[in-house]
Amino acid sequence: MTNSTGSRPVITVVIPARMASSRYPGKPLVPILGLPMIEHVRLRTLMAERVDHVVVATCDAAIKAAVELAGGRAVMTRDTHERCTDRVEEAMQYLPGDIVAMVQGDEPLLIPDAVQMVTRPLLADETLDVVNLLSPLESDADYLNPNIVKAVCNLRGDVMHLTRAAVPYFREKVAVPVYRQTGIMAFRTGFLHRFSKLPETALERAESVDMLRVLEHGIRIAGVVTDYVTLGVDRPADVPLVEAVLRDNAPQRTLFERAQSMRGKP
Repeated sequence: MTNSTGSRPVITVVIPARMASSRYPGKPLVPILGLPMIEHVRLRTLMAERVDHVVVATCDAAIKAAVELAGGRAVMTRDTHERCTDRVEEAMQYLPGDIVAMVQGDEPLLIPDAVQMVTRPLLADETLDVVNLLSPLESDADYLNPNIVKAVCNLRGDVMHLTRAAVPYFREKVAVPVYRQTGIMAFRTGFLHRFSKLPETALERAESVDMLRVLEHGIRIAGVVTDYVTLGVDRPADVPLVEAVLRDNAPQRTLFERAQSMRGKP
């Protein structure tokens, strides 16, 4: 698929990040094996194929300064956004791109292929506007964890529902595919601007899950399921766990070494 100029669509990745966090204030700049977490994410995103621009969107001057000092690009956004998608949408008012992928700034173990996984369906299907990356739940405790947004899909693979609650209620114990919403997603840029103007919906407000606004307005979300296991940083105790993975897991160690070699790249 090409854009209106006849060239292939421009893909921009926006990484929303802010210092204010109820569970871990200042975490984007927390050093992980000597590298600020936001730089782990930015450098890994730069490794993704077919990505034209990688930009950090933040409301904090300290994050912008750290990214720019490392040679990256960052844009300032308002500090009033409650949803990551709204921060990304504001950033895309000033950035080029036919397709925008959102990558959370607290995923230092990001696999670069994940960006391709969520953008590829938009390149293949012109009727599609939104894609969410999903991964398997890792334990029974995940079902009960309200910090994990669960996704269930229809037989075509489209997301039917997103919830922080344990889902489904097992009146009969059968195998039901239930996934974790990873927070890695992609949109057509024009749709993202339209989405930001849609009124908030009841389920969205109740669960604080912005993609419920998409579903409540009857818009299709394609789910892409991967075995890529996410390990985000939500609290200080997560940092040594991530550092252990970077040291002991061979593929992750290779990505870390590659990221180290890319330091200073825009």
